[in-house]
This record gives sequence, C-alpha cells and structure tokens, in this order.
Amino acid sequence: MPAQANVISSWPTGCALAVSSVTLFLIAFTQTVRIRDSCGRNAAAMQKLSPNMTSDSSRSPTASAEPPSVPDQSLLLGAGLITVGFLANTIQGALGKVAQATIGPGQFLWLLLLLALGVLLPVEIWRRGRDLQAGLNAQVLPYYLLRAVFGLSGFYLFIWAAGLGSLVSANVLLNTTPIFIPVIGVIALNKQISLKLWGAIAVGFIGLLLVVQPNADLLRNPANLIGLGAGLSAAVEFLTVRRINQTQSPLSQTLYYLLIGSALMAPVALWQWQPIDRATLGYVVAAAAAFLTFQLLLVKAYRYAEPHQIGVFQYSSVIFSAVIGWLFFDEIPNGVSLIGMVLITLGGALAIYLEQKPQADFTEEPTGT
Repeated sequence: MPAQANVISSWPTGCALAVSSVTLFLIAFTQTVRIRDSCGRNAAAMQKLSPNMTSDSSRSPTASAEPPSVPDQSLLLGAGLITVGFLANTIQGALGKVAQATIGPGQFLWLLLLLALGVLLPVEIWRRGRDLQAGLNAQVLPYYLLRAVFGLSGFYLFIWAAGLGSLVSANVLLNTTPIFIPVIGVIALNKQISLKLWGAIAVGFIGLLLVVQPNADLLRNPANLIGLGAGLSAAVEFLTVRRINQTQSPLSQTLYYLLIGSALMAPVALWQWQPIDRATLGYVVAAAAAFLTFQLLLVKAYRYAEPHQIGVFQYSSVIFSAVIGWLFFDEIPNGVSLIGMVLITLGGALAIYLEQKPQADFTEEPTGT
C-alpha cells in the first residue's frame, strides 16, 4: 500500500514534468526553426542579388563573395548531439550518486579521471604528442590550471550534491552556469549586459531561491547549497574555456584537464579511500565512458551550430535527471522546487540566447576595405 500511495502521489509531479519538458522542447525547436528559416531567407536574398553583384564585380571587391552555406539538417543535428551529450552527463551524475554508497566523491572522481586519461593517452601517443605540445606555453598553462581547479570543483560539488540530496536538484543547480556567467563578466571583467539579459538573470535567481529554499534545514543537509557552488564553479570554468578555445584543440583541453585533475584529486582520493567492490568499479568505468561521450558530443554539436542556437538544449539534462531520479531513486521534488526548476530553466535558456545572440547577420554591408 505505501508503494501504491507513493505512485499515486507522484502523478501531479509527473504531469508537471511532462508539461515542462514539452514546453522546453517546443521553445527550443521553434527557436531553431526560426533561425534556420532566417538563414534560408538571407541566402535566398543573396542569390537574387548575385547577378547584379557579378555584373558589378569590377567595382566591388566583395561582390564575388558567396553566401554562407547553412545546411537545413545542421541545427537539428547539433541539437540532437548536445541533447544526447547531456543525457550522458546526467547518467554520469546518477552513477556517481550510486557509487557514493561505498566510496567518497573524491575517490570516485579520481578513478574516473584516471580511466578517461587511460583511454585518451594512447590516442595522443598515436598523434605523436601534438596536442600536449601545443599546451606547453607559459601563456596557456595558467588558464589550463585555472580551468582544472574550477572545473574539478564544479564536478566534485555536483557529484557530492547528488549523493547528499536529489539528482534533479543537483542538476538544476549545476545548470545555473548561464545565469552566473554574465554576472561574473560584469563584476570581474567590467562587461556591459543588456536590460533583457538582466531580466533573464532575475528570473533565474528567483528560481534559485525557490529550489535552494534557504532555512535552518539548509545547514543540516547542505546539498542544495553545494549544488549552487557547483554551478558557480562551472561558470568560472566556462569563461576560462572560452579563452583557451582561441588557440587550443578540444583534445588538448581534455588531456590537460585530465592530467592536472588527476594530480590535484589524488590527495583527496587517498584521504577518502575505501575498499572498492566489483559493482562500484563497474559504476566508475561506466561513468568514465559517459564522461568521454559527453565531451565528444559537446565538441561535435558546436561544430554544427552556434551556442546561442542550441545551448538551450543543455536543459534537457534537467528532464533526464528528473526522470532518472523519479524511476530509480524515488525522488519527487515538491511543488515549490518544481516551480523554481522551471524558472531556472527559463532564465538560463534566455541567458544563453541573449548573451551569445549575434548582433548582425551576414546580409549587412561589410565594413572592411
């Protein structure tokens, strides 16, 4: 009877999650189609102008330029890749939650990093160390170290929060990264952001308060506070990655992250060390595979589309974590937390689009000579 009552009481939450899921994907799909159609109209307009541009080619140095190619399937493929990637990331968090029944988060993370490094090192050896050599630069190494420190902090705090509390809450709070990035830019980099972006940030922070629900219980079980720290750490990491992306390959970035991370996490792992059974080792191996899958698909996704076009699909991880938490961990968020999750998703999705939205399309007149 208790199990039946639990299933019955889960129906309102399940319906709300289904409605939120459909709404999120409809918004994202509509945005993707709108951008694709806009690109198609711009390309058609350029084609109509091409005869005149050809006849005037002697007068205009840019007349022979062709309109950028925007395949119809590219945005949908990018959206699909990033969605599957964040499914892998969610599975990784769920495996970390299960593994923490026998080992600490530090030991879990260190073993994951070592396994992932063991997969990538043979690839780098086959490439004759080109990616590692590219990072041996006094100007780049500090950014690699900064990325590893904050990236590991965010990863560790996320796994820890998922173990202490619910998987969906930890995932939602990790996904506050797009809300924190503009704020950090204003405070640390003196960047200017639009009023619309401030509005999106405000929506996200209201959602934060509803999910975290600061009260006396927060000190007894600080899972939500730890999850919030994961989102803030990841925001700093992403800002660092933007700088590294200018000169470093994805493989180089992943290798240095794993190398530095393994060294930094070793003392924590040894301090938390517990005997590991075969089942837990299997969880760690599967989590390492999910980690590498996430990294690969994320890189592939952004080769097909820009972040402002498909970044909203990272919030599919909220849906995945809610379903996994519901089915496997019997985690059912309360109504207030659910409203907060929707607001964080909405605010974060808007922040991704508004922060990275291009200021001009390619039909504008070039300003160069």
